[in-house]
Amino acid sequence: MWGESRNARTGARAGEGRGFCQPGPRRGVAAHRHRCSPRVPDKVMTRSWDPLRDLVTLQDRMNRLFQDAAEKRSQGEAEGEQEIERADWFPPADIYETEKDYVIALDLPGIERAALEINLDNDKLVIRGERAAEGEAQRRAERPHGRFLRRFGVPATVDQKAISAEYKDGVLRVRLPKRKEPKARKVEIKVS
Repeated sequence: MWGESRNARTGARAGEGRGFCQPGPRRGVAAHRHRCSPRVPDKVMTRSWDPLRDLVTLQDRMNRLFQDAAEKRSQGEAEGEQEIERADWFPPADIYETEKDYVIALDLPGIERAALEINLDNDKLVIRGERAAEGEAQRRAERPHGRFLRRFGVPATVDQKAISAEYKDGVLRVRLPKRKEPKARKVEIKVS
């Protein structure tokens, strides 16, 4: 009984099969327990864990990933193929609804009217433009610059031919007037 221990599930002796067991302290039947661990190949046991080496390896892999992404992006721009239009920043917007129309207000301070482009494409209102960086030697830059893009879904109740835009004091307001739908009339039907 004490001379050899067997695995209860497989019936194998200690040290046989996939793992090895070491008997615990022999103080009695209740205290007798085995510590089992899987058998590990010798190659893995000789290599010690080095967290610094692992971090350097991870950093190298991330650098390669970003470098590959930058190369693919530059190749796509050179070929003129941009599958997804990218934006450097997104201006904040508020949307209001009144009885007559919807109003979209975008904060675009410091952007010239000529840099704005507003289109309606497949029931999507697309507003894009660009803010150029001011000065070459900036000490601190908190305002976003570069290309911006916003897309808004246009409800079916909007009269698309009457959409208008106004740009004043750095705020672009796009008005989307609702179509006038005929009011329902009550018709009395006589039963004969």
